[in-house]
Amino acid sequence: MPFAALALIAAAGWSPTQSFDAGAAQFHEPVPRVAIDARGEALLAYETGDRKLVVRTRAHGRFGRPVTLARDTRDYAVAPGAVAYEARDGVHVAVRNGNRFKDRRVASSTGSEINGVAIAADPLGGWVVAERQFPRRGSAKPYRVRTVSLDASGVPTSPPQDLGLGQFGLDARPTQALAVLPNGRAVLVFQREGAAYDDPDPVLYALRPHGGAFAEPVVVGDGLTDPRVTVAGDRAVLSVTMTTLCGDTSCAGQPRAIPLNPDGTLGTPAGPTVARPNRAFAPWAAPGALVFQLKTKVKPFSREAPVRAASLTTNGPLQTLTKLPATEPVALALGNGRTLALWATRRGFGAALAGPDGSFEKTAAPAGPPPEIYHPNPTNRDARAAGDYAVVAWSRGHTVRVSVRRVR
Repeated sequence: MPFAALALIAAAGWSPTQSFDAGAAQFHEPVPRVAIDARGEALLAYETGDRKLVVRTRAHGRFGRPVTLARDTRDYAVAPGAVAYEARDGVHVAVRNGNRFKDRRVASSTGSEINGVAIAADPLGGWVVAERQFPRRGSAKPYRVRTVSLDASGVPTSPPQDLGLGQFGLDARPTQALAVLPNGRAVLVFQREGAAYDDPDPVLYALRPHGGAFAEPVVVGDGLTDPRVTVAGDRAVLSVTMTTLCGDTSCAGQPRAIPLNPDGTLGTPAGPTVARPNRAFAPWAAPGALVFQLKTKVKPFSREAPVRAASLTTNGPLQTLTKLPATEPVALALGNGRTLALWATRRGFGAALAGPDGSFEKTAAPAGPPPEIYHPNPTNRDARAAGDYAVVAWSRGHTVRVSVRRVR
């Protein structure tokens, strides 16, 4: 069968992959970021070779012309209806208004080249932004974490809130430090920094009610790293690594999922007990399943490994999603308790779909050449989901690709 026909079969259910030339530049990657809502409306942002931050909106099943938001940004993140970015003068949020964007600065900042942002939409209206802030000048000084809440017009509802020392999003793979539940409760996870704490780098979480401020961050547990948070319906779950060792590529250890209870406390950690935790890494949990990587042998300086999964609702055996060496798996929460797992190999993307019982079966994956395995600290891919929709964007060289699927 011709390759083109095989590609069409493999990508069944995904929209035809769109490709955009971001423009070549030395030591530059486009770093695509995406967001999608339950109606399938999506945003794609990336940086061009001449350092423009551009955004494309999806309408009638395709992403349209690029709109330039800014130049020479430090970091950026996307949520349904808005793009947050760091510039020299502070944190900006550009809110979509039809085919245009209203850009405003929502907080001053240090302007450091290594500042970072996260943004999440509040289902009751508005957005929440978190910033990883580094001093303008200084070496061996820790990051601080700040937050700001915005109304439906993108106007801050209060001054920025400082949550103390900490950082998020520093590992070079997809991340999700911030999410908001349907009742407007925002959940932020990050890693504390600084020698002033008993545990040098404890994982913390902080909660904010709709229209309110974040409460004092709470320690999730000792000896944890690699935090993520996922919201599905009215449930939220944290994923962490129970650290065994931190080596040349990442931290390894037992993968764990921790549910957030309705009263804001944390439930009992759950997850498989692997025989060689020093080979397990990159966990990502949805309420029904936990996806992670597990090396079959010692392979220094490599983040490639088969992808495994465990159900969080049954005590079934560990599942193998792919035996091929893969990179940067994610677990996306879909409607009706389903989980879509996505990863990349040297051949292309792979995917598996689970129902509420956390039992996975192979499913279609986006078509096109995979992202490069090796890239700078910002990852060269992004994947998000809402309701029945999932979107994946990635870059290879200076080409950005994006595809959307409605999972029925």
